[in-house]
Amino acid sequence: MKKNIYKIAIVAVIAAITGIGVYQAQQANIEMSDVMLANVEALARYELPEVDVTCDKDGGTCWWDSGKDCYINPFIHYPDCEFCGYTDFSCQTPC
Repeated sequence: MKKNIYKIAIVAVIAAITGIGVYQAQQANIEMSDVMLANVEALARYELPEVDVTCDKDGGTCWWDSGKDCYINPFIHYPDCEFCGYTDFSCQTPC
């Protein structure tokens, strides 16, 4: 019986120490120096090229799924696209 109590006590102590370590790690506020932030910004500046997205009136960018179906024949149908003007959306349909 004493061996079981010792085992339980050891597990409880290990769990408590682990919990305290995790809590302290989550509470740590890491601050970057100004030089480090400048380096990160300099490296990330040319990461992606500038892209201009223009809205097309023929489908593609700035179109979204209107929720209706476009039927080519009784067996084949696609979602119908509707112009929305937002560059975040894109929709293609053969209709």
